Amino acid sequence: MQKAPNYVIISLVFFILIGVGFAYSYFFYPNNQPIQCVVKSYTGHNCPTCGFSRAFSYYTHLQFNEGKLYNSLSWNVFLFFLFQFLWRGSIVIYFLITRKLVSVIVIKSDLLISISFFLLAFLPIILNF
Repeated sequence: MQKAPNYVIISLVFFILIGVGFAYSYFFYPNNQPIQCVVKSYTGHNCPTCGFSRAFSYYTHLQFNEGKLYNSLSWNVFLFFLFQFLWRGSIVIYFLITRKLVSVIVIKSDLLISISFFLLAFLPIILNF
């Protein structure tokens, strides 16, 4: 059996981690989140990511408008993780079916697109801190 290349292993790890995050968001309903915001618990003030867990819970239940009400910055981050989840899963499935790695052009494009999407999703949060 052929050993999976590092790119596929990294994609599998991200696929699993993001999947666990989505499962957490799905099973812990918006008003039943067990983890509180660390920044808010220490300072008493909301941080730019306050409400993300509740918003993600709504998003995973396909209640998009309700989720955006908790934190408008969460929508782009959710879309980033959804894209990454689907893309990483497709890379792993492609490798399992064909036993071939995607081309170098696809890997370089993936890097460029992922970094760009990451910056688009997270830069507004970073600028609000």
